[in-house]
Amino acid sequence: MRPEAIRVRLLVPDTEVPWTLPARVEDMKDSPAFRKRATGIMQRHTLAIVDSVNEMGRLGLVADSKAELRVYPAVPLFKLYLINRTEAFFGYYPVREHVVVLDGEETPIWDLMGKDATLFHHAAEPDEESLSSLFIEQSQMWFDSIWNTVAREVHR
Repeated sequence: MRPEAIRVRLLVPDTEVPWTLPARVEDMKDSPAFRKRATGIMQRHTLAIVDSVNEMGRLGLVADSKAELRVYPAVPLFKLYLINRTEAFFGYYPVREHVVVLDGEETPIWDLMGKDATLFHHAAEPDEESLSSLFIEQSQMWFDSIWNTVAREVHR
């Protein structure tokens, strides 16, 4: 089985603007060194997805494929995956003290642990007023509102 089309839109926090979290434990201040580290992590993961999806189209594996990446001015408090306006996976990032190496020095930070997020699945139901259907609808509305207003395209 091969899909006729693949569309992927990735929306991630902008690491070029100061964050309130993660923050240094000692003074709760933004850490440009941490944001630089976060930029590398996000670029590895997001650009790999964008490149893979776009390459499928170039290679003719999928008739129509496109992946886009935008950033928006916020801190990463949760993850949200929306699939074909019919499914959603959502989970909060718990805050934990975490020691990371920044500028060659071990630095305790209050970190948002995305790997520890428990994802909750919602599937649209025939009843458009069901909790899952409404969650998906509102999540898509939120995503589209950010994507179409304050998000900016990432240029490589």
